[in-house]
Amino acid sequence: MVRLDLARQAVLLRSGGRCENPACGGQPADVKDDGRPILEVDHVRRISEGGRDHPIQMVALCPNCHAMKEHGRQRDALSATLLKVAEQAHAQWVTRHLPSQI
Repeated sequence: MVRLDLARQAVLLRSGGRCENPACGGQPADVKDDGRPILEVDHVRRISEGGRDHPIQMVALCPNCHAMKEHGRQRDALSATLLKVAEQAHAQWVTRHLPSQI
């Protein structure tokens, strides 16, 4: 399956270098060797389960939040929250950064 690197880059840009989980308990203070934040881009709804490779269904998560989303007991509730976050964040980003098509 071909993944769109532009979608991943858009999510990282939109996140402003911060975990997009509204209940995040703590962003890592450390950064990668190149200075970028330690974030993982996640497809909230897996592509294998009908999700899209599009920022509207993707979020930037710190490693702890990513692990909770994938393996935690509350992963279904967290996934539902993160899908709403992705939809709202993408809509706001598009409104702020792309000219209207009038």
